[in-house]
Amino acid sequence: MTLDFAAMAVSALKVLVVGIVLGAGLPALYAFGIRMQSIGSGEVDGNGEGVRNTTYTVLAWTIFAVIVGVIFFAILFMTRTSIYHYTGISILGGGA
Repeated sequence: MTLDFAAMAVSALKVLVVGIVLGAGLPALYAFGIRMQSIGSGEVDGNGEGVRNTTYTVLAWTIFAVIVGVIFFAILFMTRTSIYHYTGISILGGGA
């Protein structure tokens, strides 16, 4: 039995990249969405009411939708074999 250290290093690097993207990327994307929502809501400058910017609001809600989609996909990916076992429905290659 031989150990392929190069293959193990490549696999570890893949896991590290996914961990960084999901561990830091999604919260950073959420923070960016919150910032866009804040800009889109309009700010009061002391001279009356602020002006709403719908472009930033739509961008913020699009970012939030992407985040929810990623979370939903991750849950389906983690539970795909259980879903196949209990329902017989193959999702994301979770069946035979």
